[in-house]
Amino acid sequence: MDIGIIGAGMSTVGLITNLKGSHEISIFDKARVAGGRLTMHSRAHEGNIIKFNLGAQYAKAHSLDFKRVLEDAGCKTLSGSILDNLSKSIIKSSDKFVHKDGLHSVVGYHLADKKIELERLVTNINIKESILSFKDSPEKKFDLIISSIPLPQFNNIANINTSFNGDLYSKCLAVGVLLKNDMPFKHTCYKNISDKLSWASLSSSFCDESLTSITLHFSQDFSNNFFDLENKDIASIAIDDIVKSLGIDKALFTDNIKVFKWRYALCKKNYTKEGYMKVNDNVFAIGDWALGPRVESAYESGKHLAQLINA
Repeated sequence: MDIGIIGAGMSTVGLITNLKGSHEISIFDKARVAGGRLTMHSRAHEGNIIKFNLGAQYAKAHSLDFKRVLEDAGCKTLSGSILDNLSKSIIKSSDKFVHKDGLHSVVGYHLADKKIELERLVTNINIKESILSFKDSPEKKFDLIISSIPLPQFNNIANINTSFNGDLYSKCLAVGVLLKNDMPFKHTCYKNISDKLSWASLSSSFCDESLTSITLHFSQDFSNNFFDLENKDIASIAIDDIVKSLGIDKALFTDNIKVFKWRYALCKKNYTKEGYMKVNDNVFAIGDWALGPRVESAYESGKHLAQLINA
């Protein structure tokens, strides 16, 4: 079959790595790098590299299959200790897999030999005719079209209305900051820092090749309510809050900052029992939204659809 896939994320990995038979596969993604919401931002600083892990920072593996997917791509368990600042207890870190170049590297590894057209925006799906339309390039017909992008985005370009609740996703605000050093931090990661910040991690938790940086993720409630704030205000709130909550000297933080906004960051619940959505015999949708708010859920969604196609 001639298969067109929209989105190069973990659900596409689940599909591709479990798909049997001979198929002509084309993957289209509007981003510059494959990985979807697993992205990590890197930038140069005085001849060195800073890594801000702004997407999903780690993944858990509940199945041996997904554990192999992570380990084959070079993932290791998170380094250091995690403090739950609310309960003041240490959290298990050995079940959390990270990658020194970010989890999007897992996607890149498993799709390395596939035809991926990056910076290729799909603008419309003709469901009846199985045709994809693109920005600034000719449309193309496929035997099978599979969407691995967030469900609201799929609904928009496919011009359909599915019966999902509008709050299927929560937003996420993430802030990366270069630090002068990590001496004041007793742990590499912190959870439940405050009612504003849900997670913080030093770059040393996943990569010792980066200059010392910290990535701060806001809580779902704060992210949803203050998503439209200016980046400078978001960064200021994040730094002020961790300084107050952990007793860190504000002078430790530099003005080398990166803010990232995820509009569709975390699905709040599972949407289908099958793990995918069938629009018709030629159009399907997959993603973490189908099974639950975990990186592995996205993989499993793609795997379930592959099993259907194989059958």
